[in-house]
Amino acid sequence: MAGSGDSTRAILFALGANFAIACAKGVAAFFTGSSAMLAETVHSLADCGNQLLLLFGMRQSKLPPSPDYPLGYGKAIYFWSFLVAVMLFTVGGMFSLYEGVHKLQHPAPMQRWWWAAGVLVFGVVAEAVSMRACLQEVDKQRGDRPLWQWFRQSRQSELVVIFGEDFAALI
Repeated sequence: MAGSGDSTRAILFALGANFAIACAKGVAAFFTGSSAMLAETVHSLADCGNQLLLLFGMRQSKLPPSPDYPLGYGKAIYFWSFLVAVMLFTVGGMFSLYEGVHKLQHPAPMQRWWWAAGVLVFGVVAEAVSMRACLQEVDKQRGDRPLWQWFRQSRQSELVVIFGEDFAALI
């Protein structure tokens, strides 16, 4: 039997982790002058925007029925989760391709690599904390079902999105 997990908690943890990572990347970009680190800062800020969209969708889905929406807004969270997924794959992918092509065309020697390594270690720790919080909420929801079965049957798309984002970041 499934309990009640708090998706908001998982989203807030992901938002906090992504904002902290964006700050760390921004500091590294400032001190190194690295355009790649600056691009990563923008990417992490975009991830923060994704979490804000999920929070907005959760709030909107709780609105009561209205004359324009007599069945309510309950499905709004699915739309916002879908929009976040599209943004993650298209905008993130296009920006990564652009940055990769740019670096291949204009290679530069690596300088002050320890900043990037430090940000990477910090990012792994922050994403791991976020992933742990997400898994705690997933465990409350899934009950006795195996994790894979919960993902296939879950109606909490926001938790699936947060888990996917954290998992991809850690990989």
